[in-house]
Amino acid sequence: MGAGTLEARLTVSLLVLGAGVLAAVGIGAFVMTDHALDASDTAAALGQAAAGRDALRRELDEGDQLQAAIEEVTSAARAQGARLEVRSAGQRLRLRLRLRLRLPEEGAPDLALPELAPGTCATALDQRGRPWRACADGAPEQTVVAAVPIETHRAALTALSRSMVAVLVVALAAFWLAVRRALRSPIGELASLVRWTEQIVENEKALTPPPARTREIQRLETAFDALVRRLLEALARERANSAHIAHELRTPLTAVMAELGAVDVADDASREAIARIRGDLTRLADVIEAILVLSDDNRRVSRDGEIVNIADLARSLAPLGARVEAPDEALVEGDERLMSLAARNLLDNARKYGSGVRILRVSREGEDVRLAVVDGGPGLDAAARQQMFDRYWRGVADGEGRGLGLALVRAVAERHGGRAEAIAAPDGLGLEVAMTLGRAVAWNE
Repeated sequence: MGAGTLEARLTVSLLVLGAGVLAAVGIGAFVMTDHALDASDTAAALGQAAAGRDALRRELDEGDQLQAAIEEVTSAARAQGARLEVRSAGQRLRLRLRLRLRLPEEGAPDLALPELAPGTCATALDQRGRPWRACADGAPEQTVVAAVPIETHRAALTALSRSMVAVLVVALAAFWLAVRRALRSPIGELASLVRWTEQIVENEKALTPPPARTREIQRLETAFDALVRRLLEALARERANSAHIAHELRTPLTAVMAELGAVDVADDASREAIARIRGDLTRLADVIEAILVLSDDNRRVSRDGEIVNIADLARSLAPLGARVEAPDEALVEGDERLMSLAARNLLDNARKYGSGVRILRVSREGEDVRLAVVDGGPGLDAAARQQMFDRYWRGVADGEGRGLGLALVRAVAERHGGRAEAIAAPDGLGLEVAMTLGRAVAWNE
């Protein structure tokens, strides 16, 4: 999974947390309301059963027959919207006798009350599917079962659950807006901080930090600004020292190479030795030139009207056996010395680490001219391809090279308004390392 923005991640996390809290509160309120309504219905049914038992006892004490007394108390219960039954067991007959009397009532639901022991309750449904709460009171010999309608309470509970869902949706929407509003200011400050750091990396110089109203971000900016200034000062000292040393070395080196050029030897062995020395001195001169280029903090070369044919440069530097793919002319404006030095470093990299140069290609990339070297090596993974242009980075520890060649390639490309890149070769064999060298002045196939 790719990385998301901080605002999106915080918003999602807070919404999940808020939804969980609201859902927990809603479920808790629903459960408590259901429990309270159930307790109320049970108390009403038990009260109705106890009242029916007391009324039956009074009727019998007044001398009424059992059948008449039962009719009286059940009629009174119906008048109150309840249902009541009296159940008796005759011990002498050793048979259980249940007396159930219902008075006909127009529109009254047919409700079969459940068998209940005294002190217990249950929920029953009439023929229309409406719920009733039934409870029993009395003794096993004579039990009064009463039922009260609870349809209104159940409907209220259903309406409550639907209302809670609507409230939850509205609350989440309001919470989302509040979160977005609360996060907008600190996230905006962090975004400004990120842009500030990117500009520092791009320009390699200290910049004024953006205004921040959050105390922690202010402290972060202050600490980072101090760190950047110290690092840039150290980098400037390193570049100055490197440039000074390189300049001090270049003058005697140039003199030595001139002296060697003037030496006239007769035997072949001496000439071969001098050729090897000149080759070593040339490589040393390239290293010194690379140090000078990398020590220069200028981001672009000055456009002084020097025109370079990159196609001719590629053909002149191509090693034996390499295929050159280039037009007749690919003219760009820039520093020929730097371009030639960068191109040689591309070729040296392929020779040292890529089993030689297979293809040397000059192509167009939009309006820019692109110079690419394709080697025949095993290639590199994506992480190594991102690091290979860093100064002093080396893919193998073979003792050859100092990790400056490709860093120089990137520096020269950027000084000409281009970039350096490394990709897997299109044919799947080896690595393609390339640089763009600015807008083409002319292109002739």
